[in-house]
Amino acid sequence: MKIARLCLAALCAVGLAGTARAETLHVYTSYPPDIMELYEKAFAKVRPDIKIEFQWGHGAEALETLRTPDQGGFDVWWAPAANAFPVLAREGGLRPLGALRDGIETSVWGMKLGDDAGTYLPFEIAGYGFALRPDYLTRHHLPKPTKWSDLAKPVYAGHVVMPVPSSVGYAPAMIEIPLQYQGWDKGWALWTEIAANSSLMDGGGGAALLNELLDGTKGVALIMDFFVRPARLEGKPVTFTYPSVTFVSPAHVGITAKAPHPDEAQAFVKFLLSDPGQSLLMEPAVSRLPVRKSVYAKAPAGFPHPFDAPPPAHAFDQAKASARQAVLKALFDDVITSRHARLKELFTAIHAAEKRGDSAKAEKARALATRVPLDEAAAADPGINAVMTNPDSDEAKTIRAKWRSQADEATTRAFAVLGK
Repeated sequence: MKIARLCLAALCAVGLAGTARAETLHVYTSYPPDIMELYEKAFAKVRPDIKIEFQWGHGAEALETLRTPDQGGFDVWWAPAANAFPVLAREGGLRPLGALRDGIETSVWGMKLGDDAGTYLPFEIAGYGFALRPDYLTRHHLPKPTKWSDLAKPVYAGHVVMPVPSSVGYAPAMIEIPLQYQGWDKGWALWTEIAANSSLMDGGGGAALLNELLDGTKGVALIMDFFVRPARLEGKPVTFTYPSVTFVSPAHVGITAKAPHPDEAQAFVKFLLSDPGQSLLMEPAVSRLPVRKSVYAKAPAGFPHPFDAPPPAHAFDQAKASARQAVLKALFDDVITSRHARLKELFTAIHAAEKRGDSAKAEKARALATRVPLDEAAAADPGINAVMTNPDSDEAKTIRAKWRSQADEATTRAFAVLGK
């Protein structure tokens, strides 16, 4: 989806009519319209001489445009696209922001925010964890989960909803968390069991997962924190908890190398990173985490303070996650999504075997069911990741068919071990 928007009608109707000669700033973003509107109106109070034209698009769409010779005529890229900003920066597509980085936090929990050259800067961060519906958990006699491995326990079967990483933007980094702290093989084994306990949400984003809780359909959703805080403030019966190992994902802002309006771009970025601009992130409808530490003094009660919180037990490697993201998305579809119904049936049988005391058979079946068809080194290979950026290409289809075949064969063998 792409939406080209001239300045908002409300803004065009007031404030700018009397401006003799307003410059138009072109901003590429993937923020939702309500956040665009909030910042456009606030910026207009500071610089009524600058109009803003937004273009909406995800990170891959933005890269396609911003890699063209004139960068599409865009001045600013402002988006939660943590994997895409480093790509454009390496190619020289962003200009140094200099003193605009003053007062902005450059790391959190051992993870660097922005780049060393200062060509893109963090704008906000958001954390991963569990949305919970307490009354649902009570009704189904479920304990509150506190770590990822809790969700693989048989008691949570049928009560969890999780996103599919190939179609929900925040999900690939979330899948990476156990892969990094438990290791590649154990991490995939864990996700296989969690998925068997869960419904898979193929699209719709965090709002769709949260609705599963609000409708009373599920008790746990794997989600980002900012989806839940506004619902809490509205009195909805949901809470959010960060697991013992998690990480935060940054959104960034940068000025394009060929910005037609560099001075106006500087003014807009300066506002985004200023105390007033950062404070808007704590508005109830936005509920994201600022990267200017000073504004947390004005945070509402119960608002997270990530820069003062102890770091999680394992630091997140964003570079590793970015390097293998294309493989991760394809692999999840081929070894989990494609056989999801069979995995649910298989783990029901594994849990039944464990209850009967057939632990040896259960463990053998589990080992077969959770085996991943390529190792960590292969998953990080730039060549195969380049292939998987076009997952419907003939070369990708050939590789993926082999992955699915191996996963299906292992599933059949696992059922056979259990006498099924």
